[in-house]
Amino acid sequence: MTSETINVDRRTFLAGTGGVLFGSALVSGTAQAQSADEPVDIDSWFDGVDNFDGVTDLTGQETVTVEVGSPGNGGAYGFAPAAVRIDPGTTVVWEWTGEGGVHNVEASDGSFKSELLGNAGATFEHAFEDDGATTYYCMPHEAMGMKGAVLVGDAAVGGASADAGTAGESGEPAYDGWFDGADNYESTTDLRGQRTVTVSVGAPGNGGAFSFDPPAIRITPGTTVVWEWTGSGMHSVTALDGSFESEMTAEAGHTFSQTFASDRIHKYACPPHEVLGMKGAVVVGGGGAAETPPADRLGDYLTVGFGASIVAAVLGIPYLSAKERPDASPPSSASPPPSR
Repeated sequence: MTSETINVDRRTFLAGTGGVLFGSALVSGTAQAQSADEPVDIDSWFDGVDNFDGVTDLTGQETVTVEVGSPGNGGAYGFAPAAVRIDPGTTVVWEWTGEGGVHNVEASDGSFKSELLGNAGATFEHAFEDDGATTYYCMPHEAMGMKGAVLVGDAAVGGASADAGTAGESGEPAYDGWFDGADNYESTTDLRGQRTVTVSVGAPGNGGAFSFDPPAIRITPGTTVVWEWTGSGMHSVTALDGSFESEMTAEAGHTFSQTFASDRIHKYACPPHEVLGMKGAVVVGGGGAAETPPADRLGDYLTVGFGASIVAAVLGIPYLSAKERPDASPPSSASPPPSR
């Protein structure tokens, strides 16, 4: 995807931003990054950037997406995730949200520069071939804190964040014993920066095909989680607080999706197999408080969710879900599941 770069300096921008530039295909190329053994002081670069909370590890992916115009710095003046670590050869695709006016993506070392754009869905992509660190910014909103960084391979990080590690590798969310007895849970998988993520239902674990894989994930607000059935056993995806619930099925390839809008920890389980350890969690953004069932619904979840669903699974009779019962409470912070 290539086109000519529109070079707009600050004076030209200030004189000409009465209109909005629109487009989708932008410059792509190979970055000339800072050397891997020259640490970039992440803390200094992101000083005053309120949407930076660590480096998001996106290694292992051929293409990663970063949002342009995400919430932050007093408006829609952020990149999300603000800082990512990727493998050499990975392509980063910046995608415009359409919020916050016109933005661009411009490397501090001049190795790449996009057009100024404002339309939702516009993209700019860049391939990073060599180990190293590249900082970048949105030219018109740099002073407001609209900055980003790409760390490739073993690129060194300086400052206090060098001791804190990559986001998601330390400081596990407080699950309050939720994963006790779940033998497939090790840590929270950081999947921030992706519009859609997939979790397997009925993956190996807990003495059979009784797990979600990965069991715990951290995502960016606005991300859609798609649960996909492996076909090994009859399972469902049921939020502990009743905010979302799938049907119970054993059909391989069946999917259930949910979009999560605000910071929160959502715990969920497969009710018939919860006692075996088939549990999951979705951590949205910074997490915030974990959702728990109201006091008057805890017994209903345990009794109806576990007992009735087992009967349904064994006898093959219809299972009346929490959302279909007259006492069902509305979702608290997750978007409603799509109609089927």
